[in-house]
Amino acid sequence: MARERKPWKEYGRYGSVGIELVLSMAVGYYAGRWLDQKVSADGWITGLGFIAGLYAGFRQLFITAKRMQRDAEEAERGSPRENDEPTDDAR
Repeated sequence: MARERKPWKEYGRYGSVGIELVLSMAVGYYAGRWLDQKVSADGWITGLGFIAGLYAGFRQLFITAKRMQRDAEEAERGSPRENDEPTDDAR
């Protein structure tokens, strides 16, 4: 029996990519800001924290894009193509 598709699960998985990107930047920024206040680094750690959060967010974005591509290719292979269906003449 073919695997049943669950589109809502995919919507949730791929729809949260933007939120992950924004949250990773925010966490990096605020963690850097907190460390900046602890050691009085004049904003350098805040900038580095933001850049680290930006990197982490985009890295996750690219990983999710690869997963989305792989899922789309698997869905194409799993579904019957128009040319693969037997016709009445072939029987």
